[in-house]
Amino acid sequence: MEKLIKNVTLNGERSDIVIEDGKIKEVTTDKVDSSSDVYDAKGLLYLPTLNDMHCHLDKHLVGEKWRSLQPFITLPGQLTFEKSLLETMENSVQKRVKIMAELMLQHGTTKIRTHVDVDPGLGLKHLEAVTLLREEMRGKMEIEIVAFPQQGLLLSDSVAVMKEALRNGADLVGGVDPGGLEKRLDSSLEAMFDLGAAFDKGIDLHLHDPGHLGKYTIDRVADLTEQTGKQGKVAVSHAYCLGMLSDDELEDTYQALRENDISIISSVPIDRPMPRLQSMINNELSFLVGTDNIQDAWSPYGDGDLLRRGSRLAEKNGWVTDEQLIAAYSYITSRSLEPVIGEKADFVLVDAQNIQQAMAIVPRREAVFAGGNLIAEKGELLDNCR
Repeated sequence: MEKLIKNVTLNGERSDIVIEDGKIKEVTTDKVDSSSDVYDAKGLLYLPTLNDMHCHLDKHLVGEKWRSLQPFITLPGQLTFEKSLLETMENSVQKRVKIMAELMLQHGTTKIRTHVDVDPGLGLKHLEAVTLLREEMRGKMEIEIVAFPQQGLLLSDSVAVMKEALRNGADLVGGVDPGGLEKRLDSSLEAMFDLGAAFDKGIDLHLHDPGHLGKYTIDRVADLTEQTGKQGKVAVSHAYCLGMLSDDELEDTYQALRENDISIISSVPIDRPMPRLQSMINNELSFLVGTDNIQDAWSPYGDGDLLRRGSRLAEKNGWVTDEQLIAAYSYITSRSLEPVIGEKADFVLVDAQNIQQAMAIVPRREAVFAGGNLIAEKGELLDNCR
């Protein structure tokens, strides 16, 4: 049966969107209201739904009592603190992952990549919770899972449990600071890529290591990507080092990233360097955005709203022109900025004049549609979505 979304603002004009079988069938300015399933947008602006490409569904504190945090001093010390904090959670991991996924849905995020902790102590407990959630959210949210050895792949002796995770629902191999944390840079990276090759999985590496150590790590990632034929299936998250060195120093690294189609993913931090967006653009590199820490052991801040993070990206880079603000939105979605015939009907409606204003003011999502179905309204999930 057809659905009609009428009076949607597109390009400054009101249009009607016809949906059939979860996909956009027609966009018109003069659709006759003959459908029994009609939603009146009343002039709200159409925006595509969002893609959060780096989050941790299993480690937030939303829904918990307030926890006092400690300043970050060293990575090993912070990892110990996080592990002890998670052991005090009142909500089960099953409940926590659902709380965060639903919060993201309310904000119009319908595709995520979540890193999920696995280690010999945790086993697959967190992974099992997220794979169950993935089935529950099917049709509303696409969930891509990275098996993440937060305590260090080799340092925590996690190769065996990573294999189990990759057999049981994980889509990518994760890792963290093979040099600074593990202190076995080549061995750690080789173990990651060996797992990726054995299970035909992609790679997504957390890399906080600064300066030339970080650059050398990325260069080795590029080498291993080429050697294993993983082009287009590898990402480096955070990559602070790309904001610490000059473009001249990074010229060969940029070339290796481009030639091997390696994505750089950033949470747009405000307290440390991040990859320079203009350099990413100039070098034709794949650049993606995620929310990362949302009220967790690392930071008390964050609300899971990727549009807000996209706005921060534009503001941090000094983007103010219409063209720049529109371009900023393209980093937080993989969908067309305007409805395209045949494309899945995943979109939000907001009270804004255009994309530019939405990026600037971050309006509430008045309605969220996934596969043509209304799943949230006025910032709240509908009962039949839960």
